[in-house]
Amino acid sequence: MEQRPRDRVMEALEPLADGDAGVYSCGAMEYFEQFFDFVNDDSPWKWRTWSSFTPREVEALAEVLELMNAACAATRQHLSEEELAASGWPARVEPVAAATLSMMRDRGRFNEDTEEAAPSL
Repeated sequence: MEQRPRDRVMEALEPLADGDAGVYSCGAMEYFEQFFDFVNDDSPWKWRTWSSFTPREVEALAEVLELMNAACAATRQHLSEEELAASGWPARVEPVAAATLSMMRDRGRFNEDTEEAAPSL
């Protein structure tokens, strides 16, 4: 069932969509890990093929993924929240993540207890 992971992706986008405030709300490591837990081209699951995403959602998530990968490449591991915020990456990710989250929220969430063809919540 791909409905639950889609909802988790939406939750992972929330701190990214909050920019610096999102970093401080969840911590620098979790800022990255929460997103990469579900949206990661190096993972065994093929998130781009999940039927719970529309093609536009896949495209938008791929844009966020590209920025997140760039942020990882440009920053060192084990940054503090202050160092990550000062890097400017959360501010760069914020508008793309916010637009993606907004689009996904407009479509809605799936009921996690019943399989659905379209989001009902």
